[in-house]
Amino acid sequence: IRIPDNNITRTIVQKLGHPIMNASLKTEDDLLEYITDPELIYEKYEHLVDIVIDGGYGDYTPSTVLNCVGGEIELIRKGKGIIDFI
Repeated sequence: IRIPDNNITRTIVQKLGHPIMNASLKTEDDLLEYITDPELIYEKYEHLVDIVIDGGYGDYTPSTVLNCVGGEIELIRKGKGIIDFI
């Protein structure tokens, strides 16, 4: 479950009334610009998706990944986001 600190995403989820699926973009080449430049994302993926929302440039900080399966929460990768409850 990804819980972004992003007003666009939160507004969409709120209006829909249910979660949405999203993914980080991986490219077959080394042009990291594709990952965060909305115009390049649109050019590359417009024929594969229904909509691209330009929310400005992203950053390269990975998300924090937690394993919540089992009795205790386990930190898999420390990234963006506060995890003071662990």
